[in-house]
Amino acid sequence: MNQIKIDAKNSLTFDPFRIPASIELAKVHQKASICGENEQKSDHCPCCGQPIQQREISLCQNRLDLAFLGQGMPLFFEMTSQLILIVLILFTLLGIPSLIANLGNHDCISEENMFYKLSLNGLCNTNCPYNSTDFSSITKLIHSNDCETICAKIGDICLGTSVLQMSFANKQFDETSKLVQSILVLCSILVFKFAMIRVRISQRSTVRICDQEFVSPSDFTAMMTNLPTNEYNEAELKDALLDFCYQFDERGQYEIVKIIIAYDITSFVEFSREKMSLEKKIERIENYYKQYGRYPRSMKINQLNELKQRIGILDEKLTKIENEVENQQYAHQTQVAFVTFQTKEQLQSVLDQTKLSHWEELWIRFKYYFINRQDQRGFYFKNRIIIFCRAPEPNDVFWENCGFNFQYQLQKRILNFFITIFILGASFTILLGLNILQSQNLSSLDDTILIIFTLVISLIITIINQIIYYFIKLLGLSEKHFTKTHHDVSVATKLSIVQFFNSGIFTKVINILVYNFENDKTDNYAATYAYSRQGGVISDAFFLLIVNSFFVPILAYLDPLYLYKLYQQYFFKVDNNFNQIEANKIFEGPTVFLYEQYSYICLSLWISLLFAPLLPVSLLFCSSGLLLYYWIQKYLLLRRNSKPPFQSFHLNREMMNLFELSPIILAVGQMWADYIFSSSSAILTVNFISLGFSCLELITPATRISKLFDKKSNIFTEKDRYSDVYLKLPTDYDRTNPLTQQNAILEFIKAKTLVDSNYVQPQVMDTKTALYKYAQMGGVQFMRNTISLKLKISMMRKIKLIRKARQIAAVIQQQQDEEMSQDQEEPIYTQTPEYMIINKNISFRKNSLNVSTDNDNNKFQEAQNYNFSKILNPNKFEN
Repeated sequence: MNQIKIDAKNSLTFDPFRIPASIELAKVHQKASICGENEQKSDHCPCCGQPIQQREISLCQNRLDLAFLGQGMPLFFEMTSQLILIVLILFTLLGIPSLIANLGNHDCISEENMFYKLSLNGLCNTNCPYNSTDFSSITKLIHSNDCETICAKIGDICLGTSVLQMSFANKQFDETSKLVQSILVLCSILVFKFAMIRVRISQRSTVRICDQEFVSPSDFTAMMTNLPTNEYNEAELKDALLDFCYQFDERGQYEIVKIIIAYDITSFVEFSREKMSLEKKIERIENYYKQYGRYPRSMKINQLNELKQRIGILDEKLTKIENEVENQQYAHQTQVAFVTFQTKEQLQSVLDQTKLSHWEELWIRFKYYFINRQDQRGFYFKNRIIIFCRAPEPNDVFWENCGFNFQYQLQKRILNFFITIFILGASFTILLGLNILQSQNLSSLDDTILIIFTLVISLIITIINQIIYYFIKLLGLSEKHFTKTHHDVSVATKLSIVQFFNSGIFTKVINILVYNFENDKTDNYAATYAYSRQGGVISDAFFLLIVNSFFVPILAYLDPLYLYKLYQQYFFKVDNNFNQIEANKIFEGPTVFLYEQYSYICLSLWISLLFAPLLPVSLLFCSSGLLLYYWIQKYLLLRRNSKPPFQSFHLNREMMNLFELSPIILAVGQMWADYIFSSSSAILTVNFISLGFSCLELITPATRISKLFDKKSNIFTEKDRYSDVYLKLPTDYDRTNPLTQQNAILEFIKAKTLVDSNYVQPQVMDTKTALYKYAQMGGVQFMRNTISLKLKISMMRKIKLIRKARQIAAVIQQQQDEEMSQDQEEPIYTQTPEYMIINKNISFRKNSLNVSTDNDNNKFQEAQNYNFSKILNPNKFEN
């Protein structure tokens, strides 16, 4: 395979702002951004520092070999394959017997029914009553012998089409078959419950295997929230936490290594990003003037001066904050802090003690604030109940969002809730209108046109789900979550619930409403007709399941945005108007969003279980669709998408909580079907028992039960100590926190020098520079655009000075690469972090640009950002 060679000279002269952009460098970045096995000796992309030479990973390779992307990636594929197996088991246990019983009954009339044919030709009144078994089967479905009623309802009865013959409606009068199905649903709920316990144990085993190979700061760290703002320091928080630890575990030995407080940098980040945006806007205006000799016609009078005045105001505000930072007077503590313990066992002990469900947390809060009683499981600090959770990865933290208080986040979530309700209401109105249009033309449409119309409605529901997806993404960013993990969990949860209502619940409710709107007289069996008639709930559900199971995965493969990127790449000209960073963004692959993939899996599982009592074949559609989605997503990850950032296991853990609620949906679906088709009291009693067993998940979650059977849960905790792996960590919370970064890096360098005499000490950027760097490329900004397109144009004035510094760094890097031996590599995870380990000797490479401002004239001065990048090697695992 031909590789594009990037020598040191090209790497050192990389200009991110060059116009026109180089196609060769963009293609180099494209090769470096794919997900593959890194060659041991490889050139590096001058833009992102990733290795260029990579080997393709086989699609059939062990899932654990993807652990170099983070624990979350193998967990995602493992969970998907396990759900496919679980749904196949349910299809075998529930679907096949129910499908056989449905096909074996003939409660729906045949299309060859003589009285039905006469009624279609307008001869119902003249031939009613009709002395034949055909007429008696119709009266049984309509629950009346009145000819006027029969002729009015003849078009709404269950007709034995291929879809309805496979449905619950075809055995609606067979009480024995319905009772057997209700018992099978109860058995399926129990099987699903035990299967999810087994899945939990299996996933913990996978996490432990990854933990043996990877060292992560989150393995030793807990995140505390709801701390009193600006009313505490590290010392008193540490003392209070140690007292709490010894209260619930007197024999335990607890050692808190450090506490990292998240400071409020919200104002600084917002001002900096607004200033960068305005400078970019001024740059575009000035470039337009240079090209055409006039300003854009759309520009208002004095708009340029107003922009410059606004930049001046922002400069004054930023300078004030900079002075506080330089004088070490900036101390605005937020409600968030990270506490690092010496061992994993100590961390897990604290998390187990403070782990509370939502109901338990509400009860403890009620006791404390209203009864003035403390609970032994709660950590109380300065009249507040502190919330504990496992800390996400350091690069997952949105430090700028930590300054937003709980009231602000609650207001945003309440507002987003009503916006989501409005979106659902708009979707409900659209679907209601489409169903009314379909219902009004039922009699005039032939079967083929009716199928096409129903299929179009299913496609529209899928399109609306995609629109909902983009709205939920925007709403998730506005909620100002503390971490990317919390953001992803919030978006995935909302997507799963909202799309489930849009696809599943609305399909049932709307059909019933439309049928009642069309009939002025009240009818006790209106819901039955709405379910079993042509174009009713069962027909709509059948085509909806087909579209969701097969169309959505194929659409993920035929991604329109990716096709547009290919179009841009094909017509990319040598003489272009893009800068190099924009060109690189065009040539790199699509971004991986695991929350989108989790929400689809959850939606597919939920709607298939909701409709499984009506259409047992939905379980087969679900398993087939998930299998197709599994391989498509694996192909996209390894062949098309850009390499994702490090994925922790937190999103998987939270989504498992949603999957474990699936038996409730199955029980409700069965109860709903039996209620609609007027099943006996014995059947309804079995359904209530099924609902009771499924709701046990709310009281005794599978995650708690699985811990009782997981004998290896603490197998590796005693051997791992933070002090032993500290120098192996590619990043840490204090080294990513902009306000503690400078001192933390200096301490890390000092400790590393003591154990490595050959260690070359780099210069460290100051706190002010770190803040500007974070404002440009960190946190939410990094999430919106992985490669920042909003670097300040004024940094171009210092590009030559920075290149000189990079030349020196490249020489040092080349010397150290020659000294490294190939057999000393030590597997450590990373996601392009601030620090990376290349062997047992740490090597530094300066390959990125940073800016810092001068307080007097607010110009950029020379700054150096050191990216201690580890060259990722795929980690091999043994089962």
